[in-house]
Amino acid sequence: MDSNRCSDSLPEELQALAADVDALAAQDLEGLADAVLAEHVLELRRLVDRLEGQWLQRLAAVDGRGAAGADQGIQAASTASWLRNRLRLGASAAHSAVRTARALFRGPLPQTAQALCAGELSVAHASVLVHGTSELPTPTAAEAEPTLVAAARRLDPARLRQVIAHLRSTVDPEGADRRADRHHDQRWLWVAPTWEGMVAVGGLLEPEAGQLLTTALEPLARPHSADDTRSGGQRRADALTELARRALEGGQLPQTGGVRPHLLVTVDLDSLLGHPGALGGELDSGMGPLEPEACRRLACDGAVTRVLVSRHQRGRHGHHGDPGERDDPGGPHGHHDPGREEGLADRLQAAMAVLPPTLGGPPTQPLDVGRASRVITPAQRSALAVRDRGCVFPDCARPLAWCEGHHLVHWADGGPTDLANLTLVCRAHHRAVHEGGWQLTRGPDGRFTATPGHRAHPPHRRHRTAA
Repeated sequence: MDSNRCSDSLPEELQALAADVDALAAQDLEGLADAVLAEHVLELRRLVDRLEGQWLQRLAAVDGRGAAGADQGIQAASTASWLRNRLRLGASAAHSAVRTARALFRGPLPQTAQALCAGELSVAHASVLVHGTSELPTPTAAEAEPTLVAAARRLDPARLRQVIAHLRSTVDPEGADRRADRHHDQRWLWVAPTWEGMVAVGGLLEPEAGQLLTTALEPLARPHSADDTRSGGQRRADALTELARRALEGGQLPQTGGVRPHLLVTVDLDSLLGHPGALGGELDSGMGPLEPEACRRLACDGAVTRVLVSRHQRGRHGHHGDPGERDDPGGPHGHHDPGREEGLADRLQAAMAVLPPTLGGPPTQPLDVGRASRVITPAQRSALAVRDRGCVFPDCARPLAWCEGHHLVHWADGGPTDLANLTLVCRAHHRAVHEGGWQLTRGPDGRFTATPGHRAHPPHRRHRTAA
């Protein structure tokens, strides 16, 4: 039915229905008692399901007669394409509706259709029954339907789906084996950087693998308090990150290239020192750049290797100048005019000069490679565990397993790597301190206070002075 079609042109029975809907729309809900309003919600839902049943019944009749397009005097290519064009349904929704209508009113599930039209089952229940029996032989599906409808009357759609999976294995064991093999073949996972430097994750896991993942994520994805404002999706993303971090730190993963798997970030000294305009870091996977403060956060509790390099700058005409020599955007003789404002092209050229070679920057020649040194030693971490017992950020109760070492005064700024300058914070609050701009200060009594800096963003929870 065209949504713009005048109600006067509707068949008589649909005109009466449209009038009733108009009356409901005109009703003043403020004048209804609470009990009456609640009853409206329940009964309207049942009526909507009954109407959906009548819609599916008529859709099945149109499909059976090949009448799709008859409203315009044409023959549509298919019933699903007709629904897409006339009702602007998506392809998946249109095909699903046709498949459901056929199974209920022209297929092996007449009892399901009757229960739907009577308001005894919801559309969601009917869809689960149709999908769950779609691969069964028609006689088998018809024989199993009474048991399935009885289950649908007492279960929600999610539990009904599980029951059907068990019963389907009973009535069609060979089909169950084929489905298991198909699910195994259909598994996939991709991880790819986005245009903005984020990382997109998608995939499909077979039931066992999916349950393993959700079981591992569940304890890490719980809200840490009533003040946790993260969405469910954000909590699951943080949980997946935490799961990967613990796997890397556990040391049980196979070695790659003779070393334990680890996160490798290449960062210049300006970024570690927090100088304005610093470039930040480069991930070895090519997933995207890291902001300078993210590099400083990772350097708080990581293995740092000093590499001294010579950067050969390219001139404007493509030649290589002396190490460290840059073209002056000033006059033709290389004299910079202090009164001349640097243009966008000049700023972009200067930025290109400090990019890594993989991104088109000048060639890098290593001059000296120092030994890797862990900023916080295992003995110091043990002492921090005894002293701090978990995240010290005010009001945070995350345990030791969630925590990373943090320099109150960053080591790149001259802060010593000793217990007086070290503390434990969870990853979320470590990020709040570095990227969020919060200042974490230990008072004479050992209590920590968190105060927002000039670029501070609200952290996940409220903060106040605490031990």
